[in-house]
Amino acid sequence: MSTAGYIVTVVAVWVLSGIVAVAVFIARRGHRAWYWYPLGAVLGLLFIPIAMERGSRPTGRLETTPVPAAGTGPSAPGAGPRVLVGLDGSADSEHALRTAHRVLAGRVGELILTTVVDVAAVERGERTAEETDQLDRARELLTDRAARLRHAAGPPLPSSIEIVTGRPARALLDVAQARDVDMIVVGRRGRGLSNRLLGSVADQVVRDATRPVLLAASEDG
Repeated sequence: MSTAGYIVTVVAVWVLSGIVAVAVFIARRGHRAWYWYPLGAVLGLLFIPIAMERGSRPTGRLETTPVPAAGTGPSAPGAGPRVLVGLDGSADSEHALRTAHRVLAGRVGELILTTVVDVAAVERGERTAEETDQLDRARELLTDRAARLRHAAGPPLPSSIEIVTGRPARALLDVAQARDVDMIVVGRRGRGLSNRLLGSVADQVVRDATRPVLLAASEDG
């Protein structure tokens, strides 16, 4: 191999190792910001321990908000079982919410709408504009879906909102444990290429859950 070829090979391995570290240890564990990829490409092999440390950080609960039922004050959980629904804006997660409402309305005490945001959003006292925007979008997603539930036909369905940070599957399971839910409902396939290449959040939830899990897939999923 020529000197030029050797240098190209070393650079390619260096860059690729950093990008793979981002995909395996960062993207799958809650960090979705684009800047991790160029940082990984520049640091290469040196980024692997950084990525492993970032990926091992625990779940953090950002917001827990009860949602009022239509025409009432704050919604109080009923006497029936609690059900957690994981939402990320994907078609399958939207179908999971519709399935939960169609099958469980009138039968559950509380529906807990949960989404997971980037880990970095709560690691500092002051958030960046990008992190604040991500949190605002997460809040908007859940409040919009909760409003749809309030105005949907059928019996009232008490619900609450949970915005958490961490590894997506682990974060959902931690909320399920903390809220002592009786069932978890998630979409079969979420957003992002890393889910398709490296295994979905749903697969991890099903594998590690200690309570029943209902998987929902959209018509094109």
